[in-house]
Order: sequence, then structure tokens, then C-alpha cells
Amino acid sequence: MKINKLTLLALLSVFILNSCSDDTDDLIDQVPEGDYTDGFFVLNEGGIGTVTYISDDLSNVEQDIFASANPNAADLGAYTQSIFFDDNNRAYIISNGSNLITVVDRYTFELIDVIDEGLTVPKYGVVYKGKAYVTNNNTFDDYTYDNDNPPASYDDFIAVIDLETLSVESTIETDSYTEQIEEEDGLIYVNGSSFGYGNTINVINPSSNAVVRTISTAFGVNSFDIEDGSIYTLSSNAYEVFNKDNGEQISILEFSDLSGASNLVLEDDKAYFTVNRSVYVMEQNSTTEPEKALLTYSSTSQYGAMYGFAAKDGRIYIADGGDFSSDSFVEIYSTNGSLLKNITVGLGPNGFYFN
Repeated sequence: MKINKLTLLALLSVFILNSCSDDTDDLIDQVPEGDYTDGFFVLNEGGIGTVTYISDDLSNVEQDIFASANPNAADLGAYTQSIFFDDNNRAYIISNGSNLITVVDRYTFELIDVIDEGLTVPKYGVVYKGKAYVTNNNTFDDYTYDNDNPPASYDDFIAVIDLETLSVESTIETDSYTEQIEEEDGLIYVNGSSFGYGNTINVINPSSNAVVRTISTAFGVNSFDIEDGSIYTLSSNAYEVFNKDNGEQISILEFSDLSGASNLVLEDDKAYFTVNRSVYVMEQNSTTEPEKALLTYSSTSQYGAMYGFAAKDGRIYIADGGDFSSDSFVEIYSTNGSLLKNITVGLGPNGFYFN
């Protein structure tokens, strides 16, 4: 049977169109659907915690989106502390005043379930291979407030949560405080400092749920980040860099003119951090402190200046705690320090989380 050129072209066109249609359908299927697909969340501590959604172009602001998506559900609980995400489009909202983690769809914010057992003052979480690792401050009996005479033992712990059953299956003791937690290359890193006390980063192997390395840091590390095979830590007066694989210190920058540094974020080979109401930036591996602030913002808050901070994709994000009894605000800046927008959010905004 002969096929002429026109027939052949027609068949090829149908094949190409079908292939393109199939590919397009596949791409559409892969795009998450929901009102909050493109934008970021501001976590408002409360009182009773709430979440504000802000679109990427900063034009759309929606307050208390959990209540909007779940009008018949209980609230998020007291003093929402942080949010973390898994690989299955779920967000986990930690409320340390209620010993509660609320699980929602990260793109629709519809309630999935709650985790309300096995937690005591939970703070921060991270996900690895179907488990969540959540730091817990427990009873605060180990807070001696004296670095020269540390407690004989600590009662902080890490709760290991099975993400299929959403239940705490075990706990890990670190013999230290437990605060910020990160996963990198199959290991879990936990800040062993809290409220200015303690001086360790604990490295946990999730296969054994055991601490396999303890890294000695300056006292009172308040934030850390991991990039390019190194751990970067920030305390009030020091910026340290450690080899991730063996824990050895690579460098230390002890501030001479700055004091009270916090909120370390690494972004695009730069280190961003805050001091009081100012943002500073320097090269990621700098051993010289910056001479002047990138920007300083206005705040009348007695305890909530720079209560939340982030730097991402060419923007700087500042959350002000306000008076902790009425709605406060966030401000978004370009990385050259220009104010892009001031936005009213909820009570005590303390963090930014990006979809």
C-alpha cells in the first residue's frame, strides 16, 4: 500500500500533536493546585497562632488562612513556633504552647490531621525518609543560665515521628539543649544552644537515632546554616565556620564593633544577619565584619524588633513582633536595602516560609 506525502504529513501532525498534548497534560498534572501555590506564609505566634499568606508579587494578602480553609476545625493552638514541609505537599505547623503539630496541605491549607501526643514544648522540625525529627524543650528544668556551670543532665529531646501514622515512634536524647534542626546529606544537625547557653552542634545518624559527632561552638549559637560542605554558626559576638564532615573549625570572626548578632541566613554566597533593628551582609566566608548596616528599619517594639527574618531570591524579609497584643507588620526589601512594601499581618509574626 502506498502512502502519499500529504497522508504522511497528516499522520505525523497527529502524532506530534498527541505527543505535545500528553506532555502538556503531564506538566499540568505535576503543578500543585491550590490558592497558595505561589507565595509565602508569615507565621503569627499569637496568643492563638495564625498564618498570613502573601503572594509573590506582594499584591494579595490573606489573613488567618487556616481558619478560612477549615471553618469547622479547632484553631492552631497557642504560640505557633515554626513550620516545616515534607515531600508530599504537606506543611507541619508547630504550636509549642499547646504541644501540638497541625498537618495541612501546603497549597490549600486544608486540615489533614494533628499530632498531639509525645510532644513537650516542640520547637523546630525537619523531614528525612518518611520521618520527622522535632526538637522539644521539655520541662526547662535544665536551664541553669550559667555557662561556667552547665547542668549535670538535660531533659530536652528530639521526637521521631512516623509520617505515615503521624505518631511519635521514639525519642532521641542529645545531652544538650535542642533548638534549630537541619538535614544535610543524610545526617541531622541540631543546635545545642538555647537562649544564650550551650555550645554544641549535635550530628545525628537517623539510621541509628544516635549522636555520632558533637561539634564545639561558641556559647549561645542562635542560628546556623549549612552550605558547600561547611557549617556556618552565629552567636551574639562570633561567626564561625566548621568542616561539615569532621567538625573541625575552619575560621572564626569575632565581632569587635557589633554585639547581639542573630538570624543568620546564607543566600547567594552572602551571609545576612541582624543586630538590633539593622540588617548586615558580608561575603559568606568573610573574616572581616561589615563596617555598616545594609538597612535599618523603624520599630517601637520593646521585645519584638527583628522577631522574624529571611533572605531569599533577591529579597530581605523582616517581621516585627509589635506589642504582642495587636496585629503587627512585615517589611520586604530588595537586597540593596530599598523598601518594597510594608504589610499588616497577625499577632507576633515570627517567621517566613516559602511555597
